Amino acid sequence: MALTSDHQDKILILEPNQGFVHIGGLKGEFPKGPPWQADGWESVYVGDHGTLDNWESLIDIYPVGPYLSVYYRIASSPSTLHRAVPYVRTPLELALVERLCKEKSQFTGTVGACRMNLTARMREISFLVAERISDTLPEISSPTRARIAEIVGHRSNALGSLFPVLLDDEVEETYIDGPQSSMYFDHRRLGRCSSMITLGQQDAERIVTLVRCESNLHLDRHNPSLKTDVNLFDANLRFSVCLPPLSVDGLHLEIRRAPSNPYSIYDLIRNGTLTIEAAALLLLAVCGRFNITITGGPGSGKTTLLNSLDMTTPRAWRKIYVEDAIESRRFGDQHQVRYRVDPLDETEAKFDKSTEIIKTLHRSPDYLILGEIQTAEHSRALFQAIAAGLRSIQTCHSDSASSLVSRWMLNHGIDRSSIALMDVIVTVERLTPGESKRRVKEIAEIRRTVNDGMLSFAGLNRVFANGTIVPEKSRWAKDGAFILRAQEQGADSHLAAYEALIDRLVGSSDSYGATDTSPIGERLWKSGNPFMHTEQE
Repeated sequence: MALTSDHQDKILILEPNQGFVHIGGLKGEFPKGPPWQADGWESVYVGDHGTLDNWESLIDIYPVGPYLSVYYRIASSPSTLHRAVPYVRTPLELALVERLCKEKSQFTGTVGACRMNLTARMREISFLVAERISDTLPEISSPTRARIAEIVGHRSNALGSLFPVLLDDEVEETYIDGPQSSMYFDHRRLGRCSSMITLGQQDAERIVTLVRCESNLHLDRHNPSLKTDVNLFDANLRFSVCLPPLSVDGLHLEIRRAPSNPYSIYDLIRNGTLTIEAAALLLLAVCGRFNITITGGPGSGKTTLLNSLDMTTPRAWRKIYVEDAIESRRFGDQHQVRYRVDPLDETEAKFDKSTEIIKTLHRSPDYLILGEIQTAEHSRALFQAIAAGLRSIQTCHSDSASSLVSRWMLNHGIDRSSIALMDVIVTVERLTPGESKRRVKEIAEIRRTVNDGMLSFAGLNRVFANGTIVPEKSRWAKDGAFILRAQEQGADSHLAAYEALIDRLVGSSDSYGATDTSPIGERLWKSGNPFMHTEQE
């Protein structure tokens, strides 16, 4: 059978009775018959665990590290079904995996005697397993030995059964609603997927212990919820964990996985999150050091957009980050200082976000990146910092600019003069629950006036609404952030710079995803400031 997907076109030869899958590309030599071997073809033994029972419904299959992920779409199921099997070529290799998993304590007993992080422990176990294979079965090739050792290393861990999903760069978020319930996850291309993986009570207890150790934070009956980040090989995972008595049915777990390579502005244009006009507007705002709040619902892509904008700033800028779970990205040629504060769940917090925001006044940032603003105290600290002259970009939960401003004023006690210091509010949305399609729904600039020497919030002006640019006649407000900031910088308006940015992005449309956007901010500042940039260089 042939499979065509965004991931990769491929041809499969299936042998359900023997438990083999043979995978090859659409180009190259086609095997004429058993043993189905040819250039560019791989054979995987999937055994008799039902992986090929519904082969007519198979929609995608691809390797994830030392595993093979298989996806089915069955009419009776509301979501895509997922199975994962070890990437082994023969029944003997599979038997070796099972035997080494049972015997590993005999030759890996000292691992973990000293404090090691999760990745280091598994790498050490995999190294010892590979040595064991080399000593006892030297005829096994080096790639096969490494793959088997990696699987055994994963299974030594509380997250062992989840690894085929956690290592997959196409998986965005993983959910476990409680012990004995099946894990499910959101896939970038295939939407919400259900799996055959369940966790027992003992598995749940091991995961709780692991999260405590990795975070060094409290997670118990008196502190039954926790948000923390965990590095797993090259993947950055954000864990949200709940325990009884808060979680009625036992352990509740959400794991959000950041993509290995952060999305650039061009990536977001290509996948429909941003239009070129919206991208140009946001580039002008971030490179002009506007105070920007990105708002939206959970999983709407707020942090993804923030990180893509962060990539475009001039490399000379000193940027300070304050986050409770580290979701920002390191860019090797930029000046970045990152602070981790205790999450809201931590009852014995020593490093609270509000205090660290205020402390940044003495740390000389060119731009302050604050992650998520969650509480009234956070909001007051944010507006105190920008009132003192800091420029910041942050995320917040809300479904529109107007509802966010109402929340600030009515729930958080922020006055109109402080809100006038914000420049732009960007709203992102997830179009369908369980699917990966997201978009920037709205961009609103803050309007402000000065009365008797006092700055005051004069309302919102939506320049981008319902995913499209507002008509020209009603788009820009004379008392809006864009025109006012441009005039402060010596330009009549921002329009010339904005249109030049649109032309630049259109000119790069043939290379979306391959274009390096990091110097854009530097190019905009070559004219003295971004609002004086009027042509491509």
